[in-house]
Amino acid sequence: MHDIVHWEIPVKDIKRAKAFYGTVFGWTFEDYGKQYAMFKTPGGTLGGGFTKVKKVPTKPGLNVYIGVDDIEAKVKQIKKARGKVLSKKSEIPNMGWWVKFADNQGAVLFLWQAAPRPGQTNLPM
Repeated sequence: MHDIVHWEIPVKDIKRAKAFYGTVFGWTFEDYGKQYAMFKTPGGTLGGGFTKVKKVPTKPGLNVYIGVDDIEAKVKQIKKARGKVLSKKSEIPNMGWWVKFADNQGAVLFLWQAAPRPGQTNLPM
């Protein structure tokens, strides 16, 4: 087995990170001391954690994509939560769309909206 089982987002302020990701993505959190907090997605899947750092990297060393149902709505939420959108919506034909963004502390991640599969009607167009 060689699955990716965990990933971390470096942050300077864990409380601020929990407010941003909780508001934008609906994640829940469990603190492990003052230097670390784990997060789960609304479906209960363990996502990873926030690790407290002195300086947040502003260039990703690894691209992390967060799946969303409506990329435009999520872009609006990111802006409202004081994050920054770093690219326009781009398409990978027959696969989906992505947007690069920075959270409200500067960590860079990506949104991903999968294209509807033939016969699927529950995904927004």
